[in-house]
Amino acid sequence: MDLRCDLIDKEPTCFEKSIQNKEWPNFMTKEYQSIIKNDVWEIVPRTKSKDVLCYTLIYKIKHVDRSIEKYKTRIVAPGSSQQEGIDYEETFSLVARYTSIRTIIALTAKMEWKLH
Repeated sequence: MDLRCDLIDKEPTCFEKSIQNKEWPNFMTKEYQSIIKNDVWEIVPRTKSKDVLCYTLIYKIKHVDRSIEKYKTRIVAPGSSQQEGIDYEETFSLVARYTSIRTIIALTAKMEWKLH
């Protein structure tokens, strides 16, 4: 069986399945601590005129060279339930591999472009 398929089978699809595995609770805690540390959200009193946003946890296993590199947990709210300016002000999700960044820098140097 392909490693990728095997790892996907090990990724929990819900919270109940994730807490049965000894690895995932630790990474869920790390994700929550990161959110608090980076001041991602602020807790405000609930009002009747506003809907409460639901969220879900996404579980992914990152792998390198056919071995598990790390477990990743993300807290996400469905985009269809949010309105810009009401439920959020800005979004940010940096996803870049170091090899991609090095390639862009090398290409910029080779082509004598300016990089901002």
